[in-house]
Amino acid sequence: MKKLERNLGLSSVISISIASMLGSGIFVLPGLAFEVTGPYVWISYLIAALCVLPAALSKSELATAMPASGGTYIYIERTFGPMAGTIAGLGLWISLLLKAAFALMGFGAYLSTLTTSFDLKYLALFLTVIITILNIIGVGKVSGLLIVVVITSTLGLTILNIGTLSTASVIPGIPFSFSHMDSILLASGLVFISYAGVTKVAAIAEEIKTPEKNLPRGILLSLLIVTVLYCVTTLALAKFLPIDQLKSNLRPIYTLAQVFAGNTFATIMAILAILTMTSMANAGLLAASRFPFAMSRDHLFPKSFGHIHRKFLTPVWSILASGIIIACAIYFLNIAKIAKLASAFILVLYMFVNITVIALRETHIQWYRPTYKSPFYPYIQIFGIISTFYLLVMMKDLAIIGLVSISVPGILIYFLYAKSRVNRKGVLGIRGKRKDLFDDTPNFSPTMHSLGRCELDQDANVVVALVGNEKSPEMLIDIGTSLADGEQIEVAHLTEAPEQSDLNDFTDEDPNLRSLRRRVVAMAIEKTTPINFDPIVTHDLSKSIFEIGQRLHCNWLFMEWKGRLRGTFTTQSPVAWLRSHLSCHLAIYRDKGVRYTRKILIILDENSNDEVLAQAAYHIAKNNNAELTFVYLTNKDLDISETSNLEKYIRDLSDELDVRAVGHIEHYQNKIEKIESLSVEYDLLLFNTSTNYKWYNVFGTEDDKIIAQASCSVLGIHTAPA
Repeated sequence: MKKLERNLGLSSVISISIASMLGSGIFVLPGLAFEVTGPYVWISYLIAALCVLPAALSKSELATAMPASGGTYIYIERTFGPMAGTIAGLGLWISLLLKAAFALMGFGAYLSTLTTSFDLKYLALFLTVIITILNIIGVGKVSGLLIVVVITSTLGLTILNIGTLSTASVIPGIPFSFSHMDSILLASGLVFISYAGVTKVAAIAEEIKTPEKNLPRGILLSLLIVTVLYCVTTLALAKFLPIDQLKSNLRPIYTLAQVFAGNTFATIMAILAILTMTSMANAGLLAASRFPFAMSRDHLFPKSFGHIHRKFLTPVWSILASGIIIACAIYFLNIAKIAKLASAFILVLYMFVNITVIALRETHIQWYRPTYKSPFYPYIQIFGIISTFYLLVMMKDLAIIGLVSISVPGILIYFLYAKSRVNRKGVLGIRGKRKDLFDDTPNFSPTMHSLGRCELDQDANVVVALVGNEKSPEMLIDIGTSLADGEQIEVAHLTEAPEQSDLNDFTDEDPNLRSLRRRVVAMAIEKTTPINFDPIVTHDLSKSIFEIGQRLHCNWLFMEWKGRLRGTFTTQSPVAWLRSHLSCHLAIYRDKGVRYTRKILIILDENSNDEVLAQAAYHIAKNNNAELTFVYLTNKDLDISETSNLEKYIRDLSDELDVRAVGHIEHYQNKIEKIESLSVEYDLLLFNTSTNYKWYNVFGTEDDKIIAQASCSVLGIHTAPA
């Protein structure tokens, strides 16, 4: 399959992103904002930029983890599933095209200062044809034109701002008071659409050189440049012109230039406004055309939308369809009102972009490895969610109409076309409740693709699941061999791929994988233990681990888990999910780098699971010539009888084991802190884990905290149901 050509550098990313914002947002919209809030429009633009910043940071992170054409559509589809992806993709496509059509019509106010001999509607249609052809010929040619237009327009506005702000004010200032904040916030909701294009460039991530660097840098730099330009320009307008002359003025920049320097300079600024809004429309078409292209590859849109031209290497049918929609919107629709409705949908998508980052981080999806991570996580995302929701509330009925008008067609397309062609669930679907795992049929059909020899038809006493982030796979395998007691071990190296990817594209030529295979074979020879090593690529990591355990009828399944890390929170624990589904013992290992196991601490719960815990500790101690210490923790004052019974219980467990073992009772006020304090003196800690996980465990369960905070390596064991 042909791929899009990567020919966009940092300057192109910045120019496309600025061109997506710099247009009607500064040349037309300030006149409407001045009517709402008076001279403090620059504060409204600044507040709007702060509300956009979380989405810009989140999208920069998402784009480096998924640098593919489609941008926000890709992120939402992979996270929430194909129905959400269909709605998001269609909504983004239509929203951006309507905004492009609005920009092409928006320069009418400026063109009227030059001539009245042209029909604005037909001129806009002519420009639509031109930018459609430019996009078909190649994005590199378009980006070169954008750089020239953006630099010229930015330079013109900068000269105008410096000139007006350096002149003594002809307008007396209006003292600021907090009573103005309501109107300022209301205007922030109005001018928010001025920044709506900041993340459009992520939709063409597949065509950007080194996207992991150029994409976040380009997005953040362009947002900074445009924010400064918006704030300074609106401050210059308020400083130099009477408010009555600015209210409802659809060509405020022309008016400012005319008053400041006369008709010639005003004409130059009008020409720049026309070119800038045309380039904004071009950038909108460029970004929008990648949504149906990406959706067709995911079988949510007809296949023809994913066709790449043999010569130009651009999605020609997607671009043509986008151009036709812009032309129809210009000819038939009231563009200004429809563009405002579309902006409501973009606000929702910005909110979901922030939610997506939280969802992907907290579900610990293996393939989500962004090279750029949003700072101040998750607080910046929470602020973005709250602020965009507030702006939506301010839009009232307009927001509801905008959402319904785009969501309903998206839902219809999904059910009438896409549903029968896809079986993806999205990350949250995979990590959610899994009724599909409970099948009464005796034979399983794992949804995984194996590389090399991967028969998975020989029973194993122990399965060691490696998911790629282990500190030392050898330590995990070594503990597994202790519990296998000479019986068969299956080492399964699992790689989780996004649902849209073709598993046949993966090979076992990864040098790290070959090196790991060699080390596992060496361990099998040294320990005289039969060990199978099988690399597996899957769309569904948890389901594959579950099915491997079932198919091999194992008694133990080992994997590494870091627990809750300090300073983070978790909305879901995949380990807790496995505990509630597996029918074998599940051992979760936290590697603290200890490579010399001579002292092992076992925390007792005084229940039937303690016997499994004691046997596991015994096998590990025997293999490492280690000493066992059994500890019963209590926060109660025990009488003599209770103390005697507990001491006997500990002796009964330890006396049955053919290794050095001692035991005692410890009192605590804070259980986690007590275990952390005790673990300082040991090399390995064993304890019984729980299946309990509630919605309020966003800061981690007790198990997560023990695993994360213990000073030594930890083995948390969940005993199989009786």
